Amino acid sequence: EDGGSIPTSPLQYIVKECRFKDIRYLLEMYHYKGGHMGGGISFCLSLSSVFDIVGGAVIGLPRHSAHYPDSMDIRRLVLSPVCPKNTASYFLSKIIWHIKRNTKVSTVLSYADLSVGHIGIIYKAANFRLVGYTSCTKHIFWNGVRYHPRSLTIERPYSHKLREAVKQGSARIEAGKPKAIYVYKINRE
Repeated sequence: EDGGSIPTSPLQYIVKECRFKDIRYLLEMYHYKGGHMGGGISFCLSLSSVFDIVGGAVIGLPRHSAHYPDSMDIRRLVLSPVCPKNTASYFLSKIIWHIKRNTKVSTVLSYADLSVGHIGIIYKAANFRLVGYTSCTKHIFWNGVRYHPRSLTIERPYSHKLREAVKQGSARIEAGKPKAIYVYKINRE
């Protein structure tokens, strides 16, 4: 009834490559950063039940590749609340398997944002190792939307209005907590 010791059965879900637009709605509904995705995307993975896509992951090269050469970053990871217990660990194991099989990188990197209460339980459960913390994060809040500070320097249709809102005081910049940095070393022997 509750799935036993393996509530997320491998027969219950399929993991496959997909397009960002296939999982964007999940990010918009369930991820604290929403469906906006800056930076490069190497590939996306979906977690599908027989009926629907219930999870998604966005994988890309790390922004700070000098610190983490030969690695890929799990840039976003999202699951629908309908997923049973341990689905996140199961999905992470399949993400690592996919990266190992389809790339030559030796390290998988991900972050847990302490500002929103994420402490990395799923990464610990999937044998990732906590290697440190980033500096404290900053976020810009404007019209009920949270923006990354990079939004002030990039050229996007909204960035000019955002810069002006910060100058006028209608957008506020808030300091948050750091992010925990987790690393998984891929064994290629």
